[in-house]
Amino acid sequence: MILSCTTCSLRGRGRDEIEETFRWAPEAGFTAWGLGGPFTWEPGLIQWMDTAKVKAGALAAGLTRLTEVWTPPIPTDTPERATEGARHIALSAQAAGELDCDLLVQTGGPRSEGGLDRTLAGLQQLDEALGDLPIRVALEPHVGSQILYAEEYDRLMGELPFPRFGITVDTGHFHTAGVDWKALIRQYPERIYNVHLKDHIGPQSVAIGAGEIDLPGLIAELRAIGYEAALAIEMEVTDPGNLHAYVKQAHEHMVRLTAG
Repeated sequence: MILSCTTCSLRGRGRDEIEETFRWAPEAGFTAWGLGGPFTWEPGLIQWMDTAKVKAGALAAGLTRLTEVWTPPIPTDTPERATEGARHIALSAQAAGELDCDLLVQTGGPRSEGGLDRTLAGLQQLDEALGDLPIRVALEPHVGSQILYAEEYDRLMGELPFPRFGITVDTGHFHTAGVDWKALIRQYPERIYNVHLKDHIGPQSVAIGAGEIDLPGLIAELRAIGYEAALAIEMEVTDPGNLHAYVKQAHEHMVRLTAG
């Protein structure tokens, strides 16, 4: 498995999270990273990112692999907005290709009546827009979003084409929502494309290894399905001034957990 540090793990320190990741993630031992932040989630903004500069900066820092690029959500309020959302995600796919990354992470828009229908329609349009591009899309749960519960994944995995679409297992959001993420891994072993590895106490993100999420159990479930992709560290703690230390602790903790 690939230990990856997402930029959100170094957000909230009053500095640019990409630059912070380039500074602190390699020092902590990471050689892989995940790209999030305003450039990725604000619709259309990523087309203005200097991807060549970002790629060169990552390599100069010692980050040799980009495991994921986040995208804006598919809006759930109207079919027209869902279509617009698909176009914006296609821009994310273009940027990901320029950054030598083949995985987009897509979080659902706000929960609404008929929102899952619009989400599904938008993702189907995205599939058409991507055509033959070698880009996969991993659908990530968020509390309050249209993609969260097992029955929603059942429908999405049943109606969206494989291998284009799969799942990001976000241990924090699943834990907060009470979703049995171990059962989801067992049900869709071939469609687990990515893991956002968080630790929580209740709904609050804490340092990796300091919470109540069964991280050893996660590694066991992933090994059982032959998972070899990213364990992407995420932290959204209440004391972001300590994030650079927590990132180092996270790497050390996960190296120990995955060493057996």
